[in-house]
Amino acid sequence: MRRRGFTLIEVLIASVVLTLGLLSALALFMQSQRMMMASVRFETAQRVLNYFEMVHPIPSPEQVTEDPLDSELLNISEERAEDLCDQLEIDLAPKDRELIAGYSVMREVDDIDDEEIERNGGIYTVRTTVKWGGNLRGMKPEEEVVVKLWWKGSSGGGGSGGK
Repeated sequence: MRRRGFTLIEVLIASVVLTLGLLSALALFMQSQRMMMASVRFETAQRVLNYFEMVHPIPSPEQVTEDPLDSELLNISEERAEDLCDQLEIDLAPKDRELIAGYSVMREVDDIDDEEIERNGGIYTVRTTVKWGGNLRGMKPEEEVVVKLWWKGSSGGGGSGGK
């Protein structure tokens, strides 16, 4: 006798294999989407950091007359990204304005004592922090920190460098 078609067990095994393949593809797609969204968030953070650097560039040593730890040119309190765009008079599209909503940025000089400043040769660590997330659209809080070394220098010398 000749058999036609598939047995029930063959169909069940094929269904299980197909289901596992589809679930694996779905998991891969979801992971790819999460990575893409993380990339968009970090790209937006870099954009906000660029706006901040345009509004508040790191000053030259000659511009900082007081103690760098207390300098208003080096230590900038937290500012919203939308406010930076307004200061730069950037006319963002509504989609771009929505994208930067919830981002903020600040800069501070690491607090170190006089002995450490002397040992470092007058080099200060300046941290610029971009924050986003939190209660915004259910995202967890995230931040990106950029560290730069700033040298007060001696009379007439100095500058800043990135790290």
